[in-house]
Amino acid sequence: MVIGGMALAAAMAAAAADPQLARMVALYDEICLKAFPDDKAVEGMMATRSKREFTPAEVKVTMRDDPARGWELEKGVSMWLEFPPFHACSVRWNAAAIGNLQAYRTVADAYEWRIGGFQPIDRYEDDQGDIHIRSTGEQRVLPDGTSESLFFFDQHITDPKRRAAGETGVVLRFVHQFAIAPPSGVTP
Repeated sequence: MVIGGMALAAAMAAAAADPQLARMVALYDEICLKAFPDDKAVEGMMATRSKREFTPAEVKVTMRDDPARGWELEKGVSMWLEFPPFHACSVRWNAAAIGNLQAYRTVADAYEWRIGGFQPIDRYEDDQGDIHIRSTGEQRVLPDGTSESLFFFDQHITDPKRRAAGETGVVLRFVHQFAIAPPSGVTP
């Protein structure tokens, strides 16, 4: 098992063929695995790195009624900080395809190995309108019955007309979540 700075170096080498994936893994590692769950640290990092913070109306489109903040880093790339009951940090981006996730696995495995106690959770799949959502991940149950999870989500348009019109890409996200409510499966 590779740990520490070596994990990020190995992850970056694995993602060399996909520079955007390499950037997303590096952001996830630095912000969601190292700074989070310290909301102030995440907010401070976003104040200096983001192009802009999303408006409350823009946040509502993605998070519905969940309390959250979001920042645009570049076109099609965003960071999100969701507040309890599902306290989460995520990096999201648009891509043509899922690609090789070895870089993500490297940093996620290193984090899970360092913390300990993570177990695979059931794959989650759901259709919400024209969008199919799938996630995989690992979770550890904390002594107070809450949980900590690492997830990888992908979602894509399933409507044949929309796909024929060119909506064939995927939205990808890496999520680090602390669920205050007792674990009951995956929440997208």
